[in-house]
Amino acid sequence: MDKTRMAERELTADQAERRIHAELSLLGLTPLTRTLGRKVVAVQASLHGSDNRHARGCGKGYADQAHLGALYEALEHYWTDERHAFDVHHETERYFKDTPIFADDSLLHRLTCQQNVRIPCRTYVCPPWHGLFSYPVALTSPNGSRQYSPPGTADYRAVQRYASNSGTAIGATCSEAMLHATNECIERDAVSLFLLNHFYYENHPPLQRVARLGDGDELGRLWADAEQEVGSEIVLVDISSEFKARTFLAFTTKPTPHPQVYGSGCSLDLRHAAWRALTELAQLQLSAAEPEYHQTLVNALRNLQPFPRLLRCAQFDPQTLLHRSPQHEVTLPGVGEDMSVDDQLHLLTQDLQSHGRTLGTSILKQTKLGTTLINVVIPGLERFFVVSSGNVVIPQARGRALERAAP
Repeated sequence: MDKTRMAERELTADQAERRIHAELSLLGLTPLTRTLGRKVVAVQASLHGSDNRHARGCGKGYADQAHLGALYEALEHYWTDERHAFDVHHETERYFKDTPIFADDSLLHRLTCQQNVRIPCRTYVCPPWHGLFSYPVALTSPNGSRQYSPPGTADYRAVQRYASNSGTAIGATCSEAMLHATNECIERDAVSLFLLNHFYYENHPPLQRVARLGDGDELGRLWADAEQEVGSEIVLVDISSEFKARTFLAFTTKPTPHPQVYGSGCSLDLRHAAWRALTELAQLQLSAAEPEYHQTLVNALRNLQPFPRLLRCAQFDPQTLLHRSPQHEVTLPGVGEDMSVDDQLHLLTQDLQSHGRTLGTSILKQTKLGTTLINVVIPGLERFFVVSSGNVVIPQARGRALERAAP
């Protein structure tokens, strides 16, 4: 692993590694790791402490990168599990009906249609640190959505199937965490629209298929290494929406003994977004061969059996994509100039605003060393991606626009 530079990070890999071990030591947590694969690997990390709480995380990529990512994700999950009830206040349904940024966040209607109830919320700050809004905890914390609703508060069950920790990210600095969380929100929105377009509504718009890169290219070598790891050709497609941050999706063409999985990644740096998609695909392919994750995938498909359109989305048949959609070839640019994390955040924020979207961030945890856990919300983005976990959901306002666009 490059010990001097990591994409979208403010610390070097060496500094980040020292930081995570310092944080785990301060918490009295012992990490145990296990590696799946040989080259482009998945590293599973579990944290064990004297409080009998356990947390797990998974990292992807080449070995050193994957190991470091697994430790940070495990700490993210350790903190996330305890933060669902942190710093909560209450709003009435009127607040959401009267605030313009929620105009097309149709999922909120499942809460605001409940009359005379209090809705537990967190406060989100809009960069560059002016403006505030509230957002329901039940939508950003799956654990919180499963909690009992006290008398007088909204019934969380109305949105439990849509609850997701998407937009929750950890970083060695606040800016790192915020950048990763923002990109994840944009990525999950793009994946949602892709599933709706190709499988739910069966519009079959053209596939923006990425042209192969030569072995002399670093990303081209990773692509070839990932194919060797999973034993199949990998197709990489650009599934970006209207935003400047680009989203890529990677999938295999060869039938597998387990349910189909895919990898996705999002970044202002197109090559880094593609790297994330390719390594996530390898990670999920390796994990799907393990009994626990294999059973999770099987259960998700079983849960969707009565709902053919939802089942198509979760099954993600690559032959449908390759043979029913026209293909346009796109070429990735060469290595460009690095942008600082703060410059990327500024560009993302300005771009979202230009498309009528508001980004809000809530700091869930920040240590004295600077490690930060953040949740980012962009009201109105599509949450349909949760169908892949076996959730029986319907498209929201943004996704339903694709049905109107269908011929």
